[in-house]
Amino acid sequence: MPVRTVTVGTTPTQVMAYNNRRTTVSLTNVGTATIYLSDSQTDITNQGYPIEVGGAYDMLRALGDQPNLQWFAEVAAATQEIRIIESFGDLPVMFTPPELPSIAQPEVT
Repeated sequence: MPVRTVTVGTTPTQVMAYNNRRTTVSLTNVGTATIYLSDSQTDITNQGYPIEVGGAYDMLRALGDQPNLQWFAEVAAATQEIRIIESFGDLPVMFTPPELPSIAQPEVT
């Protein structure tokens, strides 16, 4: 999986173009201030998802996330860097959800 770095400014910066084959993405804030993420270019710093310094945001399409969409980022001041790692491919078609392990419940006496 290739890793790339994008410099994010005070105006909406496209960090990922739409790609229907993108299955997962991880975005890590390697800057010194909060970076805001959104699939819309409107009011990102107020309505976007904040990624704190050193924090990350992961999207997995198999879990219902939408890493395939076009995504934008913005910062409140100056410029910051966000590191992106993506994977691509076809998702398997699941007709039945996987069985989750059961968790033993304590007996109530």
